[in-house]
Amino acid sequence: MTKPRPVKPTHKLSKFASAVLRFMKAKGEVNVYLIDGRTMRKMNREFRGQDKATDVLAFPYPDDFPMPKGAKRPLGDIYLNPAYIKKNNETLEYLLTHGILHLLGFNHMKKGDKIKMEKLEKQLLAKTGKVSHID
Repeated sequence: MTKPRPVKPTHKLSKFASAVLRFMKAKGEVNVYLIDGRTMRKMNREFRGQDKATDVLAFPYPDDFPMPKGAKRPLGDIYLNPAYIKKNNETLEYLLTHGILHLLGFNHMKKGDKIKMEKLEKQLLAKTGKVSHID
């Protein structure tokens, strides 16, 4: 199992996340980590009770997370599994957008919520010039 690698602020995914947050008029920061399938499976099992790898996991910071006065409140952490994402012909940008929307309170538990979230994902990807799937 490898240690999660944080995405540096200069990384293209960090810049992309900033653009999505700007379009959503969201305040705060997101930590993004790239992890392998084994680590993702362990995290998915531990935190969601699902004993399988997945593409993205998003963990919001609690509202009462202690912050120094004047500091930006972190929205949460997003873990991406690049190998899984590539294998399923999806893009890192799409799954990062998906994770950000989860941190902002969106979900896809009900059909109506899923439709709303998918529409918003498409709009955000179009605004940034990215796609959800690799052809």
